[in-house]
Amino acid sequence: MISEAGISRGSQKVIATVVGLLCVFIIVTAIPSGVLLLSTGLVAVIALLTVSVLRISVTIEATDQNLVVGCRPFYSKTIPLEDIVDASPAPSSSMTEGFGVRYLGRRTWGLLVGGPAIVLESPQRTWLISTPDPETTAESVLAHASKLKDR
Repeated sequence: MISEAGISRGSQKVIATVVGLLCVFIIVTAIPSGVLLLSTGLVAVIALLTVSVLRISVTIEATDQNLVVGCRPFYSKTIPLEDIVDASPAPSSSMTEGFGVRYLGRRTWGLLVGGPAIVLESPQRTWLISTPDPETTAESVLAHASKLKDR
């Protein structure tokens, strides 16, 4: 495992507070309208989805031949080490860019949980990947890629 990053506690609190208030609003408005059972089911689904989002983690793992980048538990992509052109620290992302797998335009995809990140370049696409230590992560990715090229 080269890197693993999760959503920060501060962002988790903001998301949980907003979703909690939304759920309370749904229940309170459902009581006089007579759709309490249906609304309770909706609140349960929203709560389960929120828990899933709050548990997202972005990982970067290296094998002998590949780099595996993932946004657990939803997504994983294998990139051959020989395809890695560059890896470097990137500007931090925030809640405005969103969390999870994101298409950012111009052949660029993000695996984001907010905070520091690296840019990983391959001939096919560019990745913006959240990581707690961008400098060390970028160096490690390049070291794995160069080991394969030195063989």
